[in-house]
Parts: sequence; C-alpha cells; structure tokens
Amino acid sequence: MAVAHGAHRVVRVFTVEQGNDMYKLSGLDAGFLYNETERCPQHVSSVQIMELPVGVDEDTFIDGLKALFQRRLHLVPYLTNRLVETPFLADHPVWVPDPEFDIDRHIYRRDVPAPGGRAELEAAVAAIHEERLDRRRPLWRTVVLCGLEDGRIAYYSGAHHACLDGMAGQAATMTLMDNTEEPREVAPPAADFLTPNQPSLTDLFVAAWENITAFQIRQAAGALDNVETAIRLQRRMLDPNAGFGAMAEQAPWTRFNAPVERGRGYATAEMDLAAVKAAGKRHGAKLNDVFLAICGGGLRRYLGRTGELPARSLIAGCPVSLRKPGDASMNNQVTMMQVRLGTDQPDPAARIQTILESSAIAKDVTADLAGVFESDPAAWGMPLAMRAAASVMEVGGTANAMPPAFNVVVSNVPGPRETLYSNGARMLTHYPVSIPAHGLGVNITVQSYVDTLYVGITACAKALPDAGTLRDDLVAEYEALCGAFFEKEASPALADPTPLPVVRRKPVEMPPAEAA
Repeated sequence: MAVAHGAHRVVRVFTVEQGNDMYKLSGLDAGFLYNETERCPQHVSSVQIMELPVGVDEDTFIDGLKALFQRRLHLVPYLTNRLVETPFLADHPVWVPDPEFDIDRHIYRRDVPAPGGRAELEAAVAAIHEERLDRRRPLWRTVVLCGLEDGRIAYYSGAHHACLDGMAGQAATMTLMDNTEEPREVAPPAADFLTPNQPSLTDLFVAAWENITAFQIRQAAGALDNVETAIRLQRRMLDPNAGFGAMAEQAPWTRFNAPVERGRGYATAEMDLAAVKAAGKRHGAKLNDVFLAICGGGLRRYLGRTGELPARSLIAGCPVSLRKPGDASMNNQVTMMQVRLGTDQPDPAARIQTILESSAIAKDVTADLAGVFESDPAAWGMPLAMRAAASVMEVGGTANAMPPAFNVVVSNVPGPRETLYSNGARMLTHYPVSIPAHGLGVNITVQSYVDTLYVGITACAKALPDAGTLRDDLVAEYEALCGAFFEKEASPALADPTPLPVVRRKPVEMPPAEAA
C-alpha cells in the first residue's frame, strides 16, 4: 500500500509491487480466465454518472481524463499489464507490462441514444457488457458514455475479474479519483516503467516449475498445520445439525439456472443507506441481511407473478471476502457461501429470520473453510483442463444436467463514503455491473457510495428478459421493508432536493441536476 501526497488530504492507494518484470496470476485469479467463453465474459464494471465541470465540453473532458490516467498508470498495475501464457498451458499465465500500451485503446467515447435517460443508459451498458476484452492488451476499459440528460456523461469502468475482486476494485476507484475537484499530484513512475524484460520460454517454464513446487510444499505443510480445521469440517460433514450438511444442499430449479446466451440485460436502482440500516436494527439484522431479504422478496414477487415460484426457498450464492485486515493486494480473495432467501415466506419478518439463521450457519462454515483456503492452487496442465471443462459446459449445455448450488448470486460491496471527483467532474452514482454465468443467469449486486446503496441487476437476457421488472419488484420490497423509516423520521434524503434520490416504484429518471 502506497500513500500519495499532494495539495489535498492524504489518499490511500492500494497497489501490488510494480516493477518491469513478470509476475504470475494466482490460481483463483486465473480461474476467471479459464471460465471465460463467448457466452460468459468474465469482466466486471461500475457505472458512474458524472457531472461535468462548468464550461467543459465532452471531448475536452475526455482528453483531460486520458492525461490524468497517464499520470496514474503506475499506481494500478492492471492498467498496463498484459497476459503472457505459459507454453503448452502448463501453468497459470503471467502479467507483463505492455510496451505498446496505448491509452486510446482503453478510454474512448460512445454516444447514448436520445433522450439519454435511465433506460437508454441501461441498454448501452448491457450492450458494452456483452463485448469480451482483448487479451492481447491490458484487460480494462473506461467507456465514456455521452448524451445523457442534463448534459451529463457516464463512465462504464470495466476490468477483467482476473485483475481484481470487489474490494480491490473499490481501491482502484479511490486511486484513480480524488476527493476534491482539483486532481491531486502523484509521484511519477520510474523511467523504465513500460520497458519490460520480455520473458523467454525458459523464464516461463522455470516460473511454472517454481509455482507448482511451491504449491505442493504448501499443501504438505498445511496438512499438518490444519489438522484442527480438517477435524471440524469432518464433524460438519457427518452431522447435518453442525451446519455443513445443512448448507451443502441443492437449490430448487428455476429458469435462471440454465445455460446462458451472449445477450445481456441490465437494470439499476437506488436505496437509502440509512433506511436499510434502520430496518435492520428493527429486526436485529445487519444491512446485508436486509438486502438479502429485499432480494428474496423481490424474487418472490417476480416468480410468483408468472407461477414459477418454487415451493422451497431459493438459495443465493454470496461472495465472501477472505482478505485479511491490512491486506492491500490487488487480486481475488473470495469464496462463496449459500444463504436461503426465504422466498417461501410471505412475511418479510419471517424471511429475515430465515436469512439470519441460514447466514449464521454459512458464516461458521466459511470461517472453518478459511483455515484451509488456498487462493493459488497449481498443477501441471491445470489451465488446459479447466478451459476444456468450461468449453464442455458451453457446448454441451451441462448446466441443465447439474443440480444448482445457487439460484442467483447476491453480492454486497462496500464503497466510498465521501464524494469523489474525476478530472474535476463530480461522481453522482456507483452502479455495479457483474457476471451472469452458465447455471447462474442472474446477478444482483449492491455497492454503497456516500449515503446511498446502488443496485445493479446483470442478467442473461434469455433468463431474465425484463430486468427492469425485477428491479421494480426489488424496489417495491425495499419500500415495504423500509417505508417506516421515512414515516417515522424526517429523512434529509427526502427533504433536501440536492442529495441523490431514493428510487420510487418506477425509477425511470436520472438523478437531479444538483445531485451531491
């Protein structure tokens, strides 16, 4: 972790150590590359609506944005690193700085059709999100979407999931943006920043041998160090009441749990952070539990309307960070836990109780698994085997033959609590865009920014052809759970016209011109 000093308050910058030599992807990071297919791109994004500085036109702003990124490229390694494969796919790829890096390939403009409202922005984001990133180049792009209402623009800020997880993505956002309109100064990079020593075949084979050998040594050492953890896991497997058996269950089948097509659907919403926290306090729950209940209620409304609601509760796959306190590495450190969404419960209070009980078991299991978690598995030929498995799933449609472990993915990513600026433009929103996958055609992610929760529903257009309808169902459930907050308290979010708004039943307008 580095600290950048300038004329403004100190800003923490999260990086991995950047040199001009190669470094290898972890097995977990590389897994997102192996699982990527034509129908399952593995990149994630955020959509940030920006208020342009007064008197600055779009093209001038984009030129300034490119210049700002050029000054900060060395602070976020994935911006300039490209992939180099190990010969014969013997081991995971390596990152090497791209000597032909060109900012114009990564930051560019697209126009949104008139009138440039929420629906047009969502459609533009869905279309971009279908497009795979070019692996010959660094795996990121910032598409500047122009033509929005009130003269605003938006960023589609995307990167391959192999580069980062949700927490690392937030760190990158904080690094590339500022907390004042005036961009801070950062120390320049080394003179040889983008002049890498290209690895030879020998270098790559030696790195593969070292990586695989190191993994085998860790496994041997871990077999002794994790005896206690292994005993606890064995007890859980033998005793369903201890949790593991209860969690390793099959989810009921829905149309979300089929092979996905390339087309994407996308919908957004906003929720008041204080209102969701207040609802949690009333029910003895935390923010994440309430959001899961909102998702469960929204899915119950959506599937119930068409007669597709299973008798058993839907199960969410919830990413859980295994990042240790103080770990500022920019990579993936997550696992998944199963949480019942209580979609079989018509009463919201009973639904929250189901979620509390289910997530308590899941957290216990995750805590045990963390003791034996290995983010960097390695074996000769692993990349080839994993890519072959992904191809079989895509071509053979095996997602239909496999019982689903989850019905949907629901993720909560804490975001910045202060207003951010980019090249002098104020950031108004922070909508997430995530990954549908074979057997998991719907992803619901929420990330916070200042005092608002920003919801992004990313889906296979075949599994969920009307993402906006599900969005409306989530908003209706949010209002049912959190409406008491606005009746009981004079909420500044409703009384003051300047902050970002709480979404209504049919959230179709962009945030107001004076949004904070």
